[in-house]
Amino acid sequence: MYNDYFISPLQDFAFSQIFGNQQNIGNTAAFLKALLDIPKDDYDRLTVVNPILGRLSRKEKAGIVDVLLNTKSGRVIHIELQVEKRHNMKSRIMYYAARNLGDQLSWGDDYKELHQAVSIVICNHNLLEEEDDYINEYMLRNEKNRLFTDLVKVVILELPKLPETEDGEVWRWMKFLKCQRKEEYEMLGKKYPELEKPIYCAKKMSLWKSIRYLHMQRNLRKVDERMLLEQWKIDGRAEGRAEGIAEGRAEGRYEGLAEGITEGKREVVKKALSKGISLEVVCEITGLDLETIQRLNSESNEC
Repeated sequence: MYNDYFISPLQDFAFSQIFGNQQNIGNTAAFLKALLDIPKDDYDRLTVVNPILGRLSRKEKAGIVDVLLNTKSGRVIHIELQVEKRHNMKSRIMYYAARNLGDQLSWGDDYKELHQAVSIVICNHNLLEEEDDYINEYMLRNEKNRLFTDLVKVVILELPKLPETEDGEVWRWMKFLKCQRKEEYEMLGKKYPELEKPIYCAKKMSLWKSIRYLHMQRNLRKVDERMLLEQWKIDGRAEGRAEGIAEGRAEGRYEGLAEGITEGKREVVKKALSKGISLEVVCEITGLDLETIQRLNSESNEC
């Protein structure tokens, strides 16, 4: 299964690893250089920062963004992935943009110390129904299209509007984000060398997912084994106690109770080992030592 399947970069944890991990900052820089018109040397010191937008007071709303970065000049770049459509998305984008601008200043700082705050929102749905292009950039301008300030910039990328034919460097990155299968990744990697590293990251993500899946299955199997053993233990204890009490009553004594419980444990050991459950787990659940379990198992095999 995992030989043919590569995890989608649109999954939250994969996207964060590919673009929001300082170890993979080269991927982020290459993507931003293709998208944004800012000096290339501003990426010389591109740093991933804490994505949590904290609160200055108890009443203030907190927030968590997908990827938050600082450039060499102090510019703040926020990248947000939105797979599902939300009715309040535009308001949310503006709130994050305002926070990324306002959070730059502390008490006593001068407003001239503000740096541009860029919000890049990648949507796997149509957010801007009125627009046909898959790339749309917004800044503060008047009705005559004159720029008021460049301190806030919002860039919206809509994957469903991506054309079939290539129209620039950004198209390549959007095509990468839409990939889901091995063949698609391999084709892009051969054609566009700048995508080799992010594709490698996606491949590692797929392997990690496979490992996590197998690890989860092993853990679930261990839990099932323990639950089954616990039930056998309870059943064996009850059965042994009943037999021991019955035998003790018939003889006018209760010594048979201990023998009945031992017989119950023998049944638990026999069932567990016949199901392939490890000796370690059987020891843990029954409370018996390894030597006793091996002896009980031998006695059961001789019967």
